[in-house]
Amino acid sequence: MGKEATDRDTAALRASLLEPEYSAGWHMLRTAVLAAGIATLALWLARRASAVDWLLLPAFFIVANAIEWAVHKGPMHRPMSPRILYRNHALVHHRAFHHDTMPIGRTQELGLIMMPWYTMLGLFVLASPVALLGAWWRGPGAAGIFYLAAAMYFLAYETMHALYHMPEPLLRRLGLAGSSVFQTLRGHHRHHHRLDRMAHVNFNVTFPLMDWVCRTKESEQTPSEAPREAQA
Repeated sequence: MGKEATDRDTAALRASLLEPEYSAGWHMLRTAVLAAGIATLALWLARRASAVDWLLLPAFFIVANAIEWAVHKGPMHRPMSPRILYRNHALVHHRAFHHDTMPIGRTQELGLIMMPWYTMLGLFVLASPVALLGAWWRGPGAAGIFYLAAAMYFLAYETMHALYHMPEPLLRRLGLAGSSVFQTLRGHHRHHHRLDRMAHVNFNVTFPLMDWVCRTKESEQTPSEAPREAQA
């Protein structure tokens, strides 16, 4: 009965945090259309890129990973400008999903996980100096390759984040429940959802490269062994 009451309270809380008339299908469609539009523009810019320019693609993925880490650690968990990121993430998403209540109960709860469309555009504007630097260094083709990498990375972020919050039966049907790699990444994110650790560790959602580099990676099993900087 205790678990049932907790589940009811959790469902009620999440319902209260959702916007009226929210549609997960429309949200996903809008995200896909925006990403497709950015990717189309990126491919148009990259049409004259050289083979050497395309070698920058892995480096741009690393840059995207660093931006993910910095934005997550900064405005998404600190009440700084733009404050909407802090509200949507720290005050809404983390309130709705704790480390022991991670799975969604219904499709509409994806609205508490996926980023609003304006966040997506804001992140691309934030990353534009990298594209401009690439254009100055290698020409507009390099800028196009960066924007393509950014669009792909954003979709990877949204997809993986949503999967981390899927219920076990769905993960089994998708063949992910038995994947050690996926379960490791999922555990990395689940530990970030501990209320006492969320502002300090495990800021990468896609893959924890910058968490490792910046010493903010902490395992579920040994939180007490985290680096001193992570516990500050």
